Amino acid sequence: MNLVLLRNRPHFGAQITSLPVLYFFFLHHGKQVPLTLLSKSNVSWVYQQLPWIEECIHSNSKIEEIKKLCSCDNLLNLRPSNRLPVMLHKILGKGNLFDLVKNDSLARLTSNTHNVLCTSEYRASAYLKIFIKDEQALLEHLSAPFFSLIKDSKLETKKAELNILIMPGGGAGEIKKWGIENFVSASKSIAQSVNKSCHINVLLGPDEKDEIVFVEKLIRSDNRFSLYINIPIKDIAKLVDECDLTIANDCGPSHIAQCMQKPYIGLFREPNTEWFLYHPKSIKILPQEGQGIKTIQPQAVIDHAVTLLKS
Repeated sequence: MNLVLLRNRPHFGAQITSLPVLYFFFLHHGKQVPLTLLSKSNVSWVYQQLPWIEECIHSNSKIEEIKKLCSCDNLLNLRPSNRLPVMLHKILGKGNLFDLVKNDSLARLTSNTHNVLCTSEYRASAYLKIFIKDEQALLEHLSAPFFSLIKDSKLETKKAELNILIMPGGGAGEIKKWGIENFVSASKSIAQSVNKSCHINVLLGPDEKDEIVFVEKLIRSDNRFSLYINIPIKDIAKLVDECDLTIANDCGPSHIAQCMQKPYIGLFREPNTEWFLYHPKSIKILPQEGQGIKTIQPQAVIDHAVTLLKS
């Protein structure tokens, strides 16, 4: 059995950033045997979408963890503060250990390979660096699970000369939302600035009711818009892949666009370096210090978008 101890993060984005390392572990160190995950949060709804996951067990039970540790062949530990399972796995001599740690003083004694957690590093990269140190290879494997999932997507999208995907939601609430009106007006202006016919795809979660109502009303008078609500990961990946640009709040689905390294503009209320992947096609926009995210001017987004699209 290939066992993974997931970090205690309940949000969708935190789970998405773990997918590249899980996929790599499955392909290269788990003999392509589907993985068993242990989580302290109830996140099985995310992982049951993935063909390389056997099960995701929601449990805070130390006894259950020990039972699984006693029967696993390979362990991937993504909990840098939780050293007891790691030591137990080493004592039992139960196969290989791959580890995320806070410092490498003890990890050298217990792990086959490890990475030291850095809070200023993009989270998905920090996980993958347990296995991969080369930056170019890292970028390739960040995108790999999502391009694999696309193969099973049956999603059909409308196309135009310019296809934009906007993600106006945010699980943490209004404090992280730029505002649906800003997203819509900026998208229209981007199309006008590059002088292309445009289709704008709006991705929202089921709890973003006000935004859903706004877009449904908009669609009745403007056929340039399509709305997608609570679609599976494989369909989000396909939507990202078929669009020329993604504009998003700091939200869960944005990490699919970031890991796939498609042209991306992220709107953040604060730097949040562990949730933003720097690459040649990504841009982070912040408000002035001490200001809220809604004070970001649409023209700043428009200018950056035009630059990205022209390049």
